[in-house]
Amino acid sequence: MMGTTTTPAVYVGTYHKYNCGSIFGKWFDLTDFDSKDAFYAACHALHADEADPEFMFQDWEGIPSAYAGESYIDWDFIDAYKRALADGMEQAFTVWSDYFDDCDYDLFQDAWCGEAGSEEDYARELAEECGLLQDVPESLRGYFDFEAFARDMFMNDFVFLEGYVFRH
Repeated sequence: MMGTTTTPAVYVGTYHKYNCGSIFGKWFDLTDFDSKDAFYAACHALHADEADPEFMFQDWEGIPSAYAGESYIDWDFIDAYKRALADGMEQAFTVWSDYFDDCDYDLFQDAWCGEAGSEEDYARELAEECGLLQDVPESLRGYFDFEAFARDMFMNDFVFLEGYVFRH
């Protein structure tokens, strides 16, 4: 149902090279590294021609804007993303993280409610799961206003993002 997530990656150059007119660098897939230190060791190896390279992250993808910039990467996001990846939840986690401006994977898991085609679809599924209409005769169930029910649910308690549902 959902699209694919771009794995967090960053293009690493240096300020010195950039100021000298070079954009020499390399794309690094951040999930390839066991730690922040291992990532920076690879950056130092790439730019070993400089005594004390000042790394410049010239481009990045798969990382919400709150967690990367020209001179920083929030490794907490990368660690949480790797947990999400192991659980097959990387797309949902990235969407949640970007919207809620948080990268705590445990909070994400607490907020996660599932996938749905729309707010109304989720409201309908929830009503069926909870047995909301079990005492309502079949002939009257068509009169239940799932659109209004969904509107009220998503006004305060839930958020629908790119096919994912989260508790607000």
